[in-house]
Amino acid sequence: MTKIINVLNGLNIKNEDYEFYGPDIVKIDYSKYQNIKNKGKLILLTSINPKPSGEGKTTTAIGLTDGLNLIGKKAILALREPSLGPVFGAKGTATGGGESEVFPVDKINLHFTGDIHAITAANNLISSVIDNEIYWGNKKNIDLNRIVWQRCLDLNDRALRKVELEIKKNIKRKESFNITAASNMMTILCLSKNTYDLQERLENTIVAYDIHGKELLIKDFEVVGSVMVLIQNVIKPNLVLTKYNSPSLIHLGPFANIAIGTNSMISTNLALKLGDYAIVESGFGSDLGFEKFMNVINFDNDLIPDCVIMVVTIASLRMHDDFTNNFIHLEQHLKHIELYNLNLIVALNVMKGDTKEEFDLITNWLNKNNYIWEQNEAYEKGPEGAKKLANRVVEVTKNKKQVKWLINNNDTIEQKIQKIAKNFYYLDEVTFSDNSIKKIKELAKSKYSNLPICMVKEHSKIDGNTQNIKNYKLNIRNMELNSGGRFILAYTNSVFSMPGLGKDANYKYINLINNKVKGLK
Repeated sequence: MTKIINVLNGLNIKNEDYEFYGPDIVKIDYSKYQNIKNKGKLILLTSINPKPSGEGKTTTAIGLTDGLNLIGKKAILALREPSLGPVFGAKGTATGGGESEVFPVDKINLHFTGDIHAITAANNLISSVIDNEIYWGNKKNIDLNRIVWQRCLDLNDRALRKVELEIKKNIKRKESFNITAASNMMTILCLSKNTYDLQERLENTIVAYDIHGKELLIKDFEVVGSVMVLIQNVIKPNLVLTKYNSPSLIHLGPFANIAIGTNSMISTNLALKLGDYAIVESGFGSDLGFEKFMNVINFDNDLIPDCVIMVVTIASLRMHDDFTNNFIHLEQHLKHIELYNLNLIVALNVMKGDTKEEFDLITNWLNKNNYIWEQNEAYEKGPEGAKKLANRVVEVTKNKKQVKWLINNNDTIEQKIQKIAKNFYYLDEVTFSDNSIKKIKELAKSKYSNLPICMVKEHSKIDGNTQNIKNYKLNIRNMELNSGGRFILAYTNSVFSMPGLGKDANYKYINLINNKVKGLK
């Protein structure tokens, strides 16, 4: 508690503007600090397509923050909150590792400050109100086949992908659950700039259509006030410390393969206001998290990265490149950053099992192709292991660059999808299902036609071709509007918004022994 108070004092956050949630977590009233004129430098971490256990972006982000503070800079970390789905599933925890961690690990990865539970409750309250309206006579003439607001749960539960609800005798409807991290409520909160923006987004979120095709909004169901009560504290960022006492804002957590993949705009902007450097992570590889950061998040925000760090492990390169093919996979990801003319550093996340021969091959290739790179050893050496990377970030961010944009506001919905597919997935052709074509035509005639596209794509392959199909073409099977989040979802191939558990999932190894949580990894 004393350490956190000292850090808060160092950030000039007043005592009355934060509240403790136990001895090692606080929530901050961000509203008092929104008008600070300072804007620090934004450092965005991304990666190549990661291994099933991840690529070490979080570990690198934590280590870099510690390293920057070690060399006398004022750095603040901003991360997503972990979802219980991956914690008990395959990916595991999201708090770093080794000497590069945020604490308390067990609280952050489990219930934390209750944010995700509150989001789940608020989301499902809206669903229950919609079905309650149908139960009591359906005076709003809700079309039971056009209810677009879905229930959610913060667990991997594939059995809930498709269910049938019995609202009353002889009245049934189909329902699909999302994982909470992919829910509309999560993305609306994440993209909201303040409480007023949040309420406006909620009020104008489409949840269903009536039998005449008219939009039905959340405000039409008189539930916005109750939702705001449930999430009144969720919008406040959570602050914890790294192992080496760097301030870390951990707030909200949309997935990057089925949502936008970064922490809240409020926590990112707070970090930029209070620090000289804000370190932010985008989810999965640059084909997902980075692409959405530039094309979706920056549609309505001014968050152009001063530097992008591409996190790479030799172990992951073995999965994609055979070390004799000129690192084509890595080069494809690096080109994503170059598209936007941004400062770029490759961070080699050193791990046990890496050989000197492999290290020399990759570093020689990076040098040959004039890429700036640095070794990151924060996992084993803490801030000292990230010192070189931190110094390189300070050096590189002195370069001022003019950002280039891939997507134009006057591009059609199809053009936006095709640009992303060509420049990020390296595909020349995209196919559209009849259902997606119908929805694109409807959206093109609506006031939502200029919104950005959020691609829903499998994360382990850059093109989404996980089955190695010959003459593969990306298929857009469905389109959905998130009017509160202010983007359009394009579902590709067979990706689901409710994950399932693997055969040998992490839940088998988690236990409570002598009142200590064991097995989180």
